[in-house]
Amino acid sequence: MKCFWKYLLWTLVILLLVVAVIFYIVPYYLKQREIQAAQADLALLSIQSTPSPSLKNGIDALWLLEFRTKNDADRADLMKRFGSDIQGNKNQDILKQNQELQGRRLIVPEYGDESLACGTTAAECLAEVRADLPKAKAVVEKYAELLANVDRLADYDIFVSRDWPNDDYDIANKPLPNLQFVTYGRKPAALDWVEGREAEAWKHVCRNIKTGRGMLNNDPELIYAMIGNAVIRRNTDLAAQMLYEKPEWANRLPAECDGMFDVLTVEEQNICLAVQEEFRLNGNLLRKLESTNQGLFFLQGMLAFGELQESMALGNGEMWDADIMLSFLLRPNVDAEHTLAHNSPYLAAYCKPEKMAILKNDTKVQWMPSQEINQTFAKKWACMGNSVGCILYAIALPSYDPYVLRLQDTAMQQRAFQAALELYRLPAGKRRAALESVLAKHSSPSRQLRWDEQQKVVDFEIYEPNNRPQAVKLNLEN
Repeated sequence: MKCFWKYLLWTLVILLLVVAVIFYIVPYYLKQREIQAAQADLALLSIQSTPSPSLKNGIDALWLLEFRTKNDADRADLMKRFGSDIQGNKNQDILKQNQELQGRRLIVPEYGDESLACGTTAAECLAEVRADLPKAKAVVEKYAELLANVDRLADYDIFVSRDWPNDDYDIANKPLPNLQFVTYGRKPAALDWVEGREAEAWKHVCRNIKTGRGMLNNDPELIYAMIGNAVIRRNTDLAAQMLYEKPEWANRLPAECDGMFDVLTVEEQNICLAVQEEFRLNGNLLRKLESTNQGLFFLQGMLAFGELQESMALGNGEMWDADIMLSFLLRPNVDAEHTLAHNSPYLAAYCKPEKMAILKNDTKVQWMPSQEINQTFAKKWACMGNSVGCILYAIALPSYDPYVLRLQDTAMQQRAFQAALELYRLPAGKRRAALESVLAKHSSPSRQLRWDEQQKVVDFEIYEPNNRPQAVKLNLEN
């Protein structure tokens, strides 16, 4: 009998040792090995280059678009005194209690009001204005102060938070201004064009593009870059339509247009800074979840909103498999350091030095590595010591590839516009003969500009078909 209990005791000891080895010791070792292997990627993602102080920062003007202000000093003072209230503008009760801010508040479109939107294409936008000119004038007059604030954004070079970088914000709570207002500058430009104020229309278009380009330069916010990209595209489309209607403007563009139609530089197409900021925000969130033991609740909240089902439907759920599920059931925990290392190869891909050469060559590539790199047995075993972290980012890890491709497509739209501009500067009778050589001259190393005779547009191969820029209208005859 004593032998039996002794045998049972030793069996339990051995089982406990096996469990410790399987679920604690080996995962710990594998996590540390993975963290060490990721040091180069982690270092690349941790670089925080700050913008030159010589660049004029319009972040206060961006936050205060819906307020009446006098000058930069006034805007800086308002943000210093009430910045936390303004940046927390989702809580309207707080803003309503602030009498000074309420006294400065402008009339702005209510949620769902699309009256300042202007068609999908520039042709549709101009047709919409022409179809009901009194209505268009009334809308622009109603929101004149807001539109003046939007136009003022062109006076700045960058839009960077005053307290950037910091570790207070994370991916779940970083505040954003009302960026939809930035896109409203096309309507007043279209109205100017239709009413014969053609020089003013060009100034509006080019100032809009300057704002868009400012949101690409040195700004660590991916959403700012994508809003800026949309502004550049829409206003380049409007400029192309304006030239299609009156090609003579090709030889007398106002000074505001100098350089605005130049092809995006590789630096402007590079989203590395935005990815580094996303990495920082993700790290801040993970460290909070780890220190407060809230990782499991955060994951449950994600599942409650259907992120898992959406991820699986999109085909991104292969990492959320039986092995990690088992570790999640047996040992739910978050290891922030390991999660960041685990996912660093995906994000660091956008900051590799060779990226600049790829952008310069306008090559279409898959920037983000395949998720299969985390499908090895060792990596799955390491996730036994970080089950919630691995599942969380198996579900939520985004691909930034479409954003890079959008910027590349915008650069091609600008190449097409440059070709059209050069052709318009020729006598009408010589344009068709010069067409092929001009298109070849402005093509990228990887994509050719093409003439579509039926549609009367210059187009090109699209890299990101879900978010395509408009082809450039071209009038060869007049």
